[in-house]
Order: sequence, then C-alpha cells, then structure tokens
Amino acid sequence: PGLRRERQNLTKKRSVATPELFSLQQNLPETNIWHALPELTWDLVSSTYLPLILAGKTRPMPDFSAFHLQPRFLIISNDIIDEKMAGPGIRYLEMARALSGSIYVTIAVPAKTKLEVPGLRFVPYSREHPAKLVEMVREADVVLVSGDMLEKFPFVRSANSRLVGDLYDPTVLENLHYYAAEPLDNQQALNQHNVELTNLLLRSGDFFICGNERQRDFWLGFLAANGRVNPLNFQQDASLRALIDLVGVGFPDREPHHHRPILRGIHTQVPDESRIVLWGGGIWDWLDPLTLIKAWPEVISSHPEARLVFLGTRHPNPLVPQHEMAQKAEALAQEIGEMGRTILFFEWLSVADREALLCEADVGIALHPVHVETRYSIRTRVLDYFWARLPVLVTEGDVTSQWVSEQGLGKVVPALDEQAVASALTAILDRPKTDWSTAYEPFMSQHRWSKVVEPLRDYCLDGQVAADRDLIRSNSSSISTGRGWRWLWGRARYILRKEGIKALIHRIWRYTQWRLSQPPRAGK
Repeated sequence: PGLRRERQNLTKKRSVATPELFSLQQNLPETNIWHALPELTWDLVSSTYLPLILAGKTRPMPDFSAFHLQPRFLIISNDIIDEKMAGPGIRYLEMARALSGSIYVTIAVPAKTKLEVPGLRFVPYSREHPAKLVEMVREADVVLVSGDMLEKFPFVRSANSRLVGDLYDPTVLENLHYYAAEPLDNQQALNQHNVELTNLLLRSGDFFICGNERQRDFWLGFLAANGRVNPLNFQQDASLRALIDLVGVGFPDREPHHHRPILRGIHTQVPDESRIVLWGGGIWDWLDPLTLIKAWPEVISSHPEARLVFLGTRHPNPLVPQHEMAQKAEALAQEIGEMGRTILFFEWLSVADREALLCEADVGIALHPVHVETRYSIRTRVLDYFWARLPVLVTEGDVTSQWVSEQGLGKVVPALDEQAVASALTAILDRPKTDWSTAYEPFMSQHRWSKVVEPLRDYCLDGQVAADRDLIRSNSSSISTGRGWRWLWGRARYILRKEGIKALIHRIWRYTQWRLSQPPRAGK
C-alpha cells in the first residue's frame, strides 16, 4: 500500500501523460549492437546522432567519463583480501587504495570478499573457471601479477596489456627454507620448478617492482641471466629504473585507529596494567619464535606485567596448511608453564581488530634465524609496528633491522641469542612506549603509501611496454615451467606429508579441473 501511494503521488507530478511517454519510444535510433556499443554507420551518424548532438540533447556515457578515462589497473592477487588477511593481501589492498585517486583499480581475488572500499572494485576469480579473469585482463591497460600466476593463467602473458611483475616476495629463496624438511630429491624438484616460474615472469614483464635496493640488486642479476639487461632496455633508461624499481610496503596516510579494546582490560589474563609484547603476524617456519619464548621467563622476572601475544597460528587462507613452527611455539610455551597465562596465541584477527591491537601493544617483535632470505626480505609486520610507533625488537640482517638501528626505533639482536633477546626486551620495557615515538617522525613521511607507490603510479600513467618486449617474447615463446612428473610427484609427497590424504585428493581434483579448463597446446 505504501508503495502504491508513493507511485500515485509521483504520477500526479508528471508533466507528460502515460500515452505520450509510450509514443516517445517509437522514435528510438536503430539498435545495431557490437560489444555492447552501437555499431555506427555514416548514415546513422548523420541522420540520427549528429542532429541530437547539435541540439544539445546528448549526455556522455558513464564509460567515457573522466573517471573511466583513467588507466585501468588490474591487480591479480594470489592471496585472499578480506576482513582477515595476511601480509600479501594487506599490501595489495593498501597499494590499491594509494593508487585509486588517479587510477581505476580492480583487484581480482581468489575468494569472495566482504570488504567494500570506496574507489576500488573487487572481483573474485577461479582457477578452474577463468573466463571472468580473461575478460578483466582484456579490459585492463596494466596488469600486475606475481609468483605462479602466469602458469595458472597463461593467457595473461599473451594479452596486449602492459604487464607488471611483482617481485616483492623472493619465493625462490623463501621456499628453500619452506621445503627444508623434504627429502633432497623432492627439494630439488620443487626448487627447479620455482626457479623456472620465476624465469617465466622475468621474461614476460614490461616493468617490475620489488621491496628494497637489496632486492633490486638481486633481481637485476636474475633479469640479466634472462636476457633482460640488454641494449634495448639500456637505451630506454641507462639506470634500468624503467625496467625495475622499488614499490615495497608503507604506512597508510592516516593514523592507526583504536576502534575498540581488544585485549587490555578485556581478556582475563590481560589486566589494565599489562604491557603487551606483540608478535604481529604469522608464525612461519622461517621465523624464530622459539628464542623469544625461551627468553620469556627472564623477561617476566623483571616485568611480571608483560604479556606475550602471538597472532597467526594459522594462515587466514584455508588452503595454506599450518606451519610446524606454530606447533613448536605452542608446545614450548606449554613446556615453560606460561601457555594461556603470560603467553597467548590467536589464530588471526580482522584488519580492524589487528589495527586496534597495534594501538594497545607496547612492543613489536620480529625474530628470525640467519639464512639467505633474511638479507632480501622486508617484513610487513615490522612496517605495521612502525606505523603504530611501537619500539621494535628485531634480529639483525634484514633491511628493517638496519632502519631500527639507524633511526633508534628499538633494539637489534643477533640471531638465536636467548640472552640478548631477554636483555634487549627488558631494556625496551624499562621505558614507556611514548619515549620512542618522537624517533619516528623523520621516518614516517618517507614511507607513506602515497610516496611508496609513486614508481608504479608513474608507470600506469605514462609507462610503455618494455623496449625488448617483442624480442624477449619471441625468444621465449616455448618456455617450459617444469611441471613434469618430477614436480607433480614432489608436490604430491609434500601435500600428503603436511596435510594428509584428504587434502591430497582434493588438490588432485582441483588440479584436474584446472588442466581440463586450459585450451589445447599448439600442435597437440
């Protein structure tokens, strides 16, 4: 009844009667449609559209407004972006936010998301049914990919879009540690496949981004080995910044928001006077929570109010199995008698709650053993600590430890040194958190996301295809990614050992679906 009354009121206010409205529809232009647009002929333009334009009776189509004339940038995320997400998802979300003012950004995500962000479009994709992603790639001016995306979706490599390769995460080094417990022949097969995937990306991209200058040196070596450091690219830009530049990770252009209490005064083991020591991310196999837990009894002997909080006992992406290091950390906390008392573990928090917990925390922790990945890594969680102006305890060796040491943002300790960790953490807790905050001011402005994304923004707005694109693609049209029986057998053994027979059967089923969805190879 309410809707009927509203309709009647609107009808009374109309200046054109119903019969006249229907008669207006008889003079519509001919509807020749091609790809959702009118298929124009000169007769149609001169007899129908030109008189309308001259009479001022036309309006611009939304698709051709200034907003849609912005470059169309597609990020194909290999990790979920949702209320709960890990470092890669957070990085892509903040990157997209920083770019959205001048670029039309779409993020393709591997699962549906509940997030709604003004200025961004999220579209789920499926590995087994990639038709939607094919259309998004076709419409994009610039496409960003990382990891094994070109193997999963080979059509991306042959698209006309400019291709940006994201080298922020050096998985070719990370996986050496990830698969270290596998039999050696398995490690060799998995590593060879990973190297070949990396080579495929490096031979396909028009532009590459990485996390820091150390990484850039590392990746320039890879690019040289793949023929990309050549006269064509050198003549375009002798510094090769037009080929590879830095777009690491940064701070949002706002202060962190404490939207509600998370632990302090809420959790039964975290009273109001507690000092929260935060391990603010995943407990991955290549990190070192064990030295911290071993040092913890000495810390609480001086600061009984301290509470050690671990996030990330499980990855928010359900396809990622639990890392053995998380199980070892919980077992050690139980062994020293502090599990559930002064040491607390949580699976994961939403982005908003994690941000609030950063505001509540007093110290941020990131420890790792020494290995080759350390030198080139940049820990997203440490940048989050910086954003919240937390004093930071880190292991020496990576670029973030260099920042902490040079800027006076906390303490740097040797790897696997229990006594050094206990002493440094105690020293940090001896001072109030506010004592450290002023050291951050010069550092913050250089690491805002709006500044970090500048090379990528410039490339989207003014960049070109690589000077050697035709040459490199013609020379590598038959690149093999090594997905032969050795890699398949090695991967199956790993999944069986880590996740069990049910997970292996599920992965085989998904792989079969993906293979059936691929077009036949030329000559087959």
